[in-house]
Amino acid sequence: MKKVLIVVGVLVIAIAVWVISMPRYGEKLEFNGTEVYYTKSVNEADAQKLGAYLLESGFADGGTKSVQLSKPDSAYHFRMVVKEGVEKDSANDITFQALAMTLSWNVFDNAPVILEACDNTFNTLRVYRK
Repeated sequence: MKKVLIVVGVLVIAIAVWVISMPRYGEKLEFNGTEVYYTKSVNEADAQKLGAYLLESGFADGGTKSVQLSKPDSAYHFRMVVKEGVEKDSANDITFQALAMTLSWNVFDNAPVILEACDNTFNTLRVYRK
């Protein structure tokens, strides 16, 4: 009986460590293959409005994409997973800046938007401002 309790205890600890170590990207909504994560600094209505716009604009086109919305300060942060190397190509600068501006105008009532190009675990690779 003692061995069973030890095994169960070890399993409980292992599961707890696994759950704690999982990345926390926020709550998740999905729009035609695009995952929209949102943190506690924004509400679900903001995330829904963003998702609706991503559908309307064709960004959410059925392909697998991941974005995260937060507002740690006065600006919205639109964090987008990009393919490796995309952030290094300066030809994309205007496109990403235009996307930040478009999100500001069409989703967030002209509030500042900072677009962050991220790796697949939402580590920021490059920052673009409206």
